[in-house]
Amino acid sequence: MIVEERAPATPRAVAAGRSRARWTPLGALLAILPAIAITELLLVRTFYRVGIFIPKEGPFRTVYAAATTLGSFALNLASVVAVLALVGLVVTAIRRGRIALAAGVGGFVAGSAVATLFQGQYQAPVVRLLFALAVASVAWPHVARRDRLLERLAVGGVVAAALLSSYAGLAADAGSVGPGPLPGGTFAELAGEAMVVAAGFLVLATWVAREGFRWGPVAWTAPVPAAVVGLWSASGAITGILVLWTAGLRLYLPLWIYAGAAWAWAAAAAGWARSRPWHAVGLLLLPPAGFLLGTTYQQSLLLLAVVLLTDGMALGGLPRWPGREPDPEHGG
Repeated sequence: MIVEERAPATPRAVAAGRSRARWTPLGALLAILPAIAITELLLVRTFYRVGIFIPKEGPFRTVYAAATTLGSFALNLASVVAVLALVGLVVTAIRRGRIALAAGVGGFVAGSAVATLFQGQYQAPVVRLLFALAVASVAWPHVARRDRLLERLAVGGVVAAALLSSYAGLAADAGSVGPGPLPGGTFAELAGEAMVVAAGFLVLATWVAREGFRWGPVAWTAPVPAAVVGLWSASGAITGILVLWTAGLRLYLPLWIYAGAAWAWAAAAAGWARSRPWHAVGLLLLPPAGFLLGTTYQQSLLLLAVVLLTDGMALGGLPRWPGREPDPEHGG
């Protein structure tokens, strides 16, 4: 009997333990959010804006109406899911005694709600400051650690881009609520865009350093840079405007750098899909969040992405992903 109790678990028992894992409400919200947000990105910020310039005749009229209706629904649903996920993070932080984190994220959620209900010229600057505080509180425990330099640099690049974007927006807001724009806004925007590109390559380097290079994810995501180059070759002016509208990037650097960075982001997301799925989810949230972060919805997506890319370290770990062994270092 004693020998039987101390015997190691069989593969069948381990598999049964995996199957018993269930989605938590927070985990389910985080897992479905990228699909909804990317649907919104494609149908609202891309298809809708391109379709404005196409005559609404014949079958296209029906397709355009259906796609824009679905896109509007996706936008509303993604906004609600993002807010619920942030509220879930606040509740989890409070339960785990992470009061500082709860205050930082909760302050941003409250500020976003007030800005949505009572729109005014002073709302945007306040929300930008609350967003910057929330991002810093989420990222700092991960960035300040002493190991895994590449991971820290990759997350630091994402956070630096977000903070530079926020300052650029704050500098512009100051022109409408104060005596004039703050200095350095344009430089912050250009520097932030460069950080977006650099972070893409750092994310890829992190994946390779952690798991080794694999051709599969690189090959599967090859259409991403091909699409970037193809669209630019077809019409550089229209592509530039569309990228500015959707991702908030000016494309002032050589095009091959952006194509390579997009490939790096996509390959890393595909590479992390099985081994660290929360990391992959975080990477998938970054394109719909964009760079300029002009709305509280986009800010919410970016904040959630940082939580996932830092493995929820400030939170004390992330929800368990069903079907995976528990990760003692990162949680989930």
